[in-house]
Amino acid sequence: MRNITHLLIGLGFLSLLVMRPIGPASAQADIAKAIVDKLTALAAKVESSCADDIKKYCSTVTPGEGRIIYCMQAHEDKISPKCAYDLEEAATNVQTSLDNLKEAIVACKAEITGVCGNIVPGQGRIAACLITNKSAASKSCSEALQKIEALAQ
Repeated sequence: MRNITHLLIGLGFLSLLVMRPIGPASAQADIAKAIVDKLTALAAKVESSCADDIKKYCSTVTPGEGRIIYCMQAHEDKISPKCAYDLEEAATNVQTSLDNLKEAIVACKAEITGVCGNIVPGQGRIAACLITNKSAASKSCSEALQKIEALAQ
């Protein structure tokens, strides 16, 4: 259940990292959108399976800034098995996604400062540049980018 605290933080952080670019649709935007959609679906699944538990144990908690997650954590011994399972599944998926994104940042540092060095950061532009230039990337960067693309599957 301790991973659950990271779920909310992770969803916010991840959506910032893979936010789709503004402008014409592209394969890069499709990848970012698919990742965000996948994680949003997980969040909806958790919200659905935990609705009764949230209502029962956390109805007086003001939503925002992770307070509902902290409340659920405080009542972890009482929540339904379905809610606990879905929370853990979502936390695991978010953690895997974050780990893959961090790996790509480290592995592609040279490419980020080199071939993508003139790209203005934000809205997925650096990620789009990396994926567009994957064929010229180092082996470790290319492998890390493949993991990012696999997240969209």
